[in-house]
Amino acid sequence: MKPFEILASGIFSRNKLKIVHTKRTISYNEKTTALIEILWKDEMQEAQKKNKLLFNGPIYRLENYGIKNDLLIVYVSETNFKELMGTNFYHPELAKVYGKSYLSNAIALCSFLETGDEYFVFVKRSTNIYFGEGLWHLIAGQFSIEKSETRTLSVFEILYKELFEEGSLTKEDIENCVCLGLIRDTIHFKPELVFYSKTSLSAKEVAEKINTAHDGYEHEEITFIKKNELDAFMNSGKFTSIALGNYYLYKTEYLKNG
Repeated sequence: MKPFEILASGIFSRNKLKIVHTKRTISYNEKTTALIEILWKDEMQEAQKKNKLLFNGPIYRLENYGIKNDLLIVYVSETNFKELMGTNFYHPELAKVYGKSYLSNAIALCSFLETGDEYFVFVKRSTNIYFGEGLWHLIAGQFSIEKSETRTLSVFEILYKELFEEGSLTKEDIENCVCLGLIRDTIHFKPELVFYSKTSLSAKEVAEKINTAHDGYEHEEITFIKKNELDAFMNSGKFTSIALGNYYLYKTEYLKNG
């Protein structure tokens, strides 16, 4: 069995990906609520001991999705990191009792990032963060609920924000960015919007920017892989399921149809 499940795939530019805010459909029973609260209390204490960052921020959860006339529509409501940890990450077995829709199902996003001289950027997740420590991954982040003065930030703007915070890359540095679809991990069932991004900067320039990034603590190692060496690299190391899924859609969607 693959470590990821493809929910929707294609090449979706900014005007072909629509986020629709809808009513939250989950309501936890007393037993699950108590389970989430106890776990969060224990994790907060453990985080303080290990000096790890743990914050219960508001994030979007996946309610539903569909493709209509080449438009990927993703329906979202609200959840938070505490619910995510207490269901998807630590108790995904709740899905066997109540169904997958009972989990937090917080959406994250990540991007295959190609440099101007045809290298791809991979980061090894740090022990300072939660989940996937020591695995190769991509620049990524939660689909956090952040609002400007006049509107809710779009998923593309959230991705640009992650590229800046983890890589010091500005929106102007990115010459192409498309969503490749929606996938889900097959162990903890967490969904993720995956992207392909291309910067005009060289690998050397990107490396210099990443070294100055605000959230650089999230990575313990960075590597740049030449385009013609991607297959060998992806078959040689330990990766997050989402990185593997993103690469699969990059090959099957972007390289064939982009």
